[in-house]
Parts: sequence; C-alpha cells; structure tokens
Amino acid sequence: MMRVGRNACAFSAAMIGVSFFVAPGFAHGTANSAAFDNGVGFGRPDEFGGYSTNHIVVKLAPGLIPADDGSNGLTIDGGAIDDICRAFGATGFEPVFGSNFANQALADAIGLSRTYRIVTPAGTDTLTFAGLLSSVAGVESAEIDGIGGIAEVIPNDPRFPEQWGLHNTGQTGGTPDADVDAPEAWALHTGADDIVVAIIDTGVQATHPDLAGRVLPGWCTYCNPPSASSDDLHGHGTHVSGIFGANTNNATNTAGVNWAAKILPVRVLSAGGTGTESQCAAGITWAADNGADIASLSLQYYTGGQTLLDAVNYAFSNGVLMIAAAGNNRGNTIAFPARFDHCMCVGGTTDEDTWYTSANFGAQMDVSAPADLILSLWRDNGTSTISGTSMATPFVSGTAALLMSYNRTLSIGDIENLLESSADDLGTPAWDQYFGWGRLNTHAALLAAALRGDMNCDGYLNNFDIDPFVLAVSDGAAYSSAFPNCDILRADMNSDNVVNNFDIDGFVAALAGD
Repeated sequence: MMRVGRNACAFSAAMIGVSFFVAPGFAHGTANSAAFDNGVGFGRPDEFGGYSTNHIVVKLAPGLIPADDGSNGLTIDGGAIDDICRAFGATGFEPVFGSNFANQALADAIGLSRTYRIVTPAGTDTLTFAGLLSSVAGVESAEIDGIGGIAEVIPNDPRFPEQWGLHNTGQTGGTPDADVDAPEAWALHTGADDIVVAIIDTGVQATHPDLAGRVLPGWCTYCNPPSASSDDLHGHGTHVSGIFGANTNNATNTAGVNWAAKILPVRVLSAGGTGTESQCAAGITWAADNGADIASLSLQYYTGGQTLLDAVNYAFSNGVLMIAAAGNNRGNTIAFPARFDHCMCVGGTTDEDTWYTSANFGAQMDVSAPADLILSLWRDNGTSTISGTSMATPFVSGTAALLMSYNRTLSIGDIENLLESSADDLGTPAWDQYFGWGRLNTHAALLAAALRGDMNCDGYLNNFDIDPFVLAVSDGAAYSSAFPNCDILRADMNSDNVVNNFDIDGFVAALAGD
C-alpha cells in the first residue's frame, strides 16, 4: 500500500464540510466581463460555444415578480432594475423553468421559481447587461446564457463529409450512424504524439500534405538489402495511414481517426503489393525494436509459418498491440497474421451496418469496422476510394492509439477488451464469426476507458488532478467549462452516477494507489 502524500491528506481534510460559493463580483454600476471568466474564455456571441444576445437569465429575490409595463417593456422593482432593463431595451420576460414543480418547496429554496429570461433585441451587449444587473439589490444572479449542443467535433477537412465510416449521415445511401462515432469521440480525445503506430505495408508517402509532421523515419525489409527506403511506391500503405491518422481539422483532404499519434512506416511489400511472410516477420520485429506501441497490418498471408508466428509473439511479448486484417475473398478462412492468438482480427462492415461480403470470416474474428468504399489518401499527394478489410484495420488501430493515450494505465490486453466490449453488436447477438463482437464504436470505447479520478484528462491519476476534482465536486458547470473534453463522471468514484462529497474518500484512496 502506498502512503498517502501530504497533498492528498490536506485535500481530504479541506473538503470535509466545505461549501462553495462563486459570486459574479461586478463593482456597482461597472461592466466587467472578467467577472464571468470561466477559465477558457467565451466563443462568439450567438454562435456555438458563445452566448445569446437576445436575452439574459436573472434570478430575482423573493417577492420580486416581473410584469408587463404596458408599453412594450417590463417592470420588476420600479427602481434600479427597471432603469437598467430600459437602458438595454428589454422587451419582455419568461420563466425559465415554468411554474409547477413536483417539489415546490425545494424549487422555491433554490430559486428555480424566481428565474427568468429577460428578453432583449438581438445583438444586445448582454455581457454588460448581466454584469450591471448582478450588482443591484433584488437580483440574486444575472448571467449570459451560453450556447452549446451535441458533444461532437466536426472537422473542416473538405472531404470529411464523404467519409461515412467516421460519420455516416446517409450521404452514400447507407444507414445514418452506421459508423464508428468519430465526431463524438473527438469531443473526448483526439490523440497524443507520443504514441507510435507501425503501419506495416507498402510504405508511406511521408511527404503527403495530409501526413505532414506525422511520419517517422521507417524501414524497408522488402528491399535487398534492407534499408531506410520506406516510401510508398504503391499507394496502399498511404491509404491505410490516412484512415488511421490523416491530419485533421486542417482544411485539407480527409480526416483520420487519430489526430496526433506518430506513424512508423515499415515497407514489407513490393510496388505491386506482394511480399513474403519472412519479409513481413522482419518488419514486425523491426517495428517492435524501434518504438512501436501498436502494429497495424492490413495484410493477408495464407501459409502462417513459424517465422511469422515467432515475429508476432516477439512483438506481443515486447508490449506491442498487434492488429491485422481478416483478409478478403477466402470465405471461412481468416488470413495470417490475424489468425494468430496474439493478434487482433478485424472484419468488415458496409455503410448499412451489414457484413462486407468480401471479408473473410471465422472463429478468430474479434471486431469489425467500415471496409466498403473507404475514402483516404493515396501516393503522389492524392486520394482514393477502395474497399477491403485492409481499410477496416486502421479504424481499429487508430482507436486503439486513442485509448492508449486517453488512459495511460491500460495494458494492451485491456485495450483489446475495451475495443471488443464497447463494439456495437451486429448479426447474431453477442459474438459471431462475421462481425466478431460487433462494429467498432470509437466513442463508446473512449467512454469505457475513462480513468476515474483523472480529472484533467492527461491519462494519469496524480496530484495534478486534485484541483480539478475539487472543482467537479463543488461546481460541476464550472468544471465542464474548464475541461470541456473531460467527462465529469470521472469524479464519480463510488459509481453511483452522481458527483458529490461521497466521492472524496474514493478519490483519495485512488490517488494513494489503494
């Protein structure tokens, strides 16, 4: 058992019986936007992430009730409140919560029954309006009304709307949401640049504009003698790399599952797309010896010799997560290396969440991913749309790399289990030989992988999480604003789906390593 550090002890004592209060803090008669500072700043008025300019939200003191003044305005106190409302052109009011509550006494005590929207003309400086009202007697709180919405990130890459595997809107005639829920996942995490994924394939065009800064120096085991010439003379490896990790939200080409992880190119195939198992085996061991955390193999072999098995076991025993394609057009015969025990096997789905019928199937199937008509990058700075379990594999590899940086405590076995348990079940309930455990759901995998207590979402649980945890327990809205990509339920240490003081002991114990 680890000894609880001084900071953790002080934190635990400080939280007992403490109540928290945050006041707007405007000086009388002075507008001060800093008083509403949420630690992350505000977006533009009347846009997502910003705030409304056609009303503010006010909680009045008991006994004050807004009324129509008979001249396209309102009256509240006959004094300072009315003066400020007139100055900003307030035209009306409406209750925020209605008037009927199951627990009226509680609603009155909190002030829900005294909370109103004060309506103003569009374009009003509501930040200043709320600031002035907040300092007036009879106003318990006055605030701008923030604009939010669905927790997803839609990148600005011009061809992203065509990428049904990431975000299926029915744009290809398929079934909406038959995808990996990438935008929802990106609202939680987009990756980290210290994770290295080996793309073992035909090489990678490192100079492709949509892979700039992402590709590490690689190796070619197809070359004789082996050399550092890992450029892609075919296009397949660049296509796989684009699915895995094209630079995203850069207004260029396409989006990738993982926005930050590094790509380690390992060329094991010819310009025509063929090679031997021993060349692949040499590429796997080179990747394991040169920093790969994950090996992504969009390849298929059908001999499955001892040399290839030994290489897979070597990489696995060195902590490399092995992910490979099920293969295509061989029916009930899973290809190697996906057929091996220490390698995940990835099958294929269509834009209708049906089985991709060219995909191999069988007892080794683990999980499936989009495989049919997948748009991605190609050599010579291009793009291309092709199909196969080769395309499905980097969806899984990219998600695995997200999990690896989202929760740094996960083992490769943990990551495999999360990928399988969070998949959307298709076909026969539970596991089946066509889909495995289902179609990959990147968002669900991240939700399942969240490290409880990691309140700053850096993948670790340590003393840097103390202040964010205090904020989450004391002011959930402020926490969500300060850490918009973190789920506040990371603070739910006792798993009762509520964040409160009953989670403190669990957090302290987790911080101490108990």
